[in-house]
Amino acid sequence: MAFRFPLEAVFHFRQSVEHQEELRLRAANQHLARARHLLEHVDQRIAEMRTRQSQQLTEGTTAAELRFALLCDAALHDERREIERQILRLEALRDKQQTIYRRARRERETFESLRNRQLAEYRRGQARREQRQLDDLFLLRQAYQRHS
Repeated sequence: MAFRFPLEAVFHFRQSVEHQEELRLRAANQHLARARHLLEHVDQRIAEMRTRQSQQLTEGTTAAELRFALLCDAALHDERREIERQILRLEALRDKQQTIYRRARRERETFESLRNRQLAEYRRGQARREQRQLDDLFLLRQAYQRHS
């Protein structure tokens, strides 16, 4: 008789749920990484702009060019603040998804542990039955040899 876990369908469902939540967690981490990369890019653009402004100030610049540079700098800082807000929102979503994933993993591990205990018990029972059969066979041979 083969081993049958009565909750096998539930166990597979829990595995599936855990996998789906893991994929969602990976996606959340990717979104967060993209936002952080974008923030680095904006910071790089701000640094480049400041370098250019410094060069223009030493070489001489018009008031209109200086005003335009200040507007660009303000726009980049606004963009940076928006990305920082987005990063905070994405971190919160990632943290929430991480909690959901951990819960799904614990639930799957609970069923897996139950399944493993039942499988171990099944194997112990199988070993006992096989040993009983071997013992019975041994006793039958001894009885047969005594009567022969």
